[in-house]
Amino acid sequence: MAVEIPASVHDLLEERPIVCSLTTINPDGQPHAVPVWFDFDGTNIRVNSPDTSRKARNMQVGTKVTVLILDPQNDYHWVEVMGHVVDIRADAEGGRDHINQLSLKYRNDPVYKSWGDRVENRTMYVIEPDKVHAI
Repeated sequence: MAVEIPASVHDLLEERPIVCSLTTINPDGQPHAVPVWFDFDGTNIRVNSPDTSRKARNMQVGTKVTVLILDPQNDYHWVEVMGHVVDIRADAEGGRDHINQLSLKYRNDPVYKSWGDRVENRTMYVIEPDKVHAI
């Protein structure tokens, strides 16, 4: 059962296009942290990735991950969500639609364009909160 994220930090989750830090674990046990776009469905954090990236290779259903969202205007306002992946949706199963939604949020462009001319299959990862620390 998901832990509720406090309303006191919903501004970080819903109101502004803040880039979060996503931490996964590499096969050798080394943490791998990268900046990513995200959204919040009211319960879960959702991130998106090309299916060939290191973060994508590190995530399967059940994998533990951490998301850190820091207010860029106030270092003392942040939320850390430690959770696990509960759903993975490939490009044709909603991954592409999700990256387009994120592109609208972060770039004000409803169609995501990857860097250069690369063609990427996009995957959405749904992260259910297990523990939450917030100020």
